[in-house]
Amino acid sequence: MKKKVFLIMMTLGFLGSANAHDEGHGPKLADTGKYGGLVSAVVQKQDAKIGSKAALVHKAELVRSSDGTVRLYLYNEKMSPLDIKSFTPLAAGSLASKVKGKLVSKSFNLESKNGIFSGKMPKPESIPYSIDVVLKDGSKELLTAFDNLD
Repeated sequence: MKKKVFLIMMTLGFLGSANAHDEGHGPKLADTGKYGGLVSAVVQKQDAKIGSKAALVHKAELVRSSDGTVRLYLYNEKMSPLDIKSFTPLAAGSLASKVKGKLVSKSFNLESKNGIFSGKMPKPESIPYSIDVVLKDGSKELLTAFDNLD
């Protein structure tokens, strides 16, 4: 009987952490990347805290290379490439990972070149890690987030 109670308590304890960040910063997407990367929602930065209820503005694909180069491709809702000429040429990236229970965040920049944003990410302190990118399109500040990367 004690074993059953213990197992039930353990299961309930892990349920909260298992779904802690599943919803991310926008609607859940099932799209696959055109360049082998991960696809995530692009939402208004101010709406990021409402999770999956945030309105989809665009879609983004993050492609990472072994040398630390990251490329960010932007798409519309139908996965057609966006013309990024209206975007500010510099995007702010942030790499976050946990070290000894504390969240460590490192900033890096992505520059627009040839219709994409690219830059060199810092070396992660641990895995998994997350990358958030803040972009500006005119007066709109947008956010895309990629969680649980390794």
